[in-house]
Amino acid sequence: MSRATPAHPRWPTAVALTAVALIAFTTPLASQGTLSTQGLGFPPGQLSTRANTMGGSIGEVDPLSPLNPAAVGMLRRAIIMMQAEPEYREVKTGAASQRTTVTRFPLFLGSMPVGARWAVMASASTLLDRTWSTTVRDVQVVGVDTVGSTVSQSSDGSVADVRVAVSYRLREWLHVGFGSHFYSGKAVLKTIHEFDDTVRFSADTLRTLLGFGGTAFSAGALAFWPKVASIGMTYRRGGSLNTYHASQTQPVRTGSAPDHFGVSAEYLAIKGTTLGLRVATDRWSRLTGVSPTLIVHEGLDIGAGADILGPRFGGGQVGLRLGARSRTLPFSSGAAAVRERTLSAGFGLPFASGRAELAVGALRAARTGPVGLSENAWTISTGFAVRP
Repeated sequence: MSRATPAHPRWPTAVALTAVALIAFTTPLASQGTLSTQGLGFPPGQLSTRANTMGGSIGEVDPLSPLNPAAVGMLRRAIIMMQAEPEYREVKTGAASQRTTVTRFPLFLGSMPVGARWAVMASASTLLDRTWSTTVRDVQVVGVDTVGSTVSQSSDGSVADVRVAVSYRLREWLHVGFGSHFYSGKAVLKTIHEFDDTVRFSADTLRTLLGFGGTAFSAGALAFWPKVASIGMTYRRGGSLNTYHASQTQPVRTGSAPDHFGVSAEYLAIKGTTLGLRVATDRWSRLTGVSPTLIVHEGLDIGAGADILGPRFGGGQVGLRLGARSRTLPFSSGAAAVRERTLSAGFGLPFASGRAELAVGALRAARTGPVGLSENAWTISTGFAVRP
């Protein structure tokens, strides 16, 4: 006598695990049209336009870059800021090339002082961005017929870092701060296969949706000597980072958010000039639990830059900025890491009696990876801040 065992459908979990692999696994560069947006995505850097334009050199002393919570105390008035960064990139594979455009809004924040010693900030910045799209021609043999078709692939998604930071003035020259981070986001991968003969062949669409959720904690310090120098240091410890399938509440993969450590120094003794230098590291390998297919490289970020007071315009003095930056991107399609070198320039324009500021920067990045593959990109960073 035999007894049938009730079947427990496990296909949702299998589909979810397959989705993780599809999202995280690096698709061929020729079809993806990007060298920088591999794995779980491209890290914009969590820097303000001013810091970006100065090669990232002031990241840990810049109150408008959501990295060092201690730097929030440098903002003596309430402020609201938003940032936009469209990127125009070209990938070259031998003699072939492909151009793509991505529009990002990588930073929103609001901050206000609380009493004489405290300050708080809430911010949302992009930790990883995985947005790209491309279209290629294909030929399918169906029976005795050869049918032309178009394959469109796109990825739309990002992981956001929502931070609540508190700064305390411990001494006249020393601020300390702490931050709580909440990670959330999604990744949507879509493939559409359309045939030229729409009468006999219908289009085929594959859509995969994943969600992300996690936490982290950060602490930092900032010491400054007016008109001489300042130095900032921050450490962010990543907590768990879970991956969810759209139809499930339990995580299908669990990893850890990357750790971050950075040091920035400003030299202010030259009248009207700020010189900056920064070194930062990111332990991206903590993300490997999200997908075993990831090829991950630890991040090293080095930047230098300057901000020089320029001519007066509209009642304010224009800040002229330039910088250079070199860093390792976290994901690649092979053993060779993707290296990025960036030159930048821009300006900051205060107006409305200093109650508002427009910052604009142009960044030219050259990215290299496996032999025969390269990517060049122009990014226009625009930040607008208002002090109510």
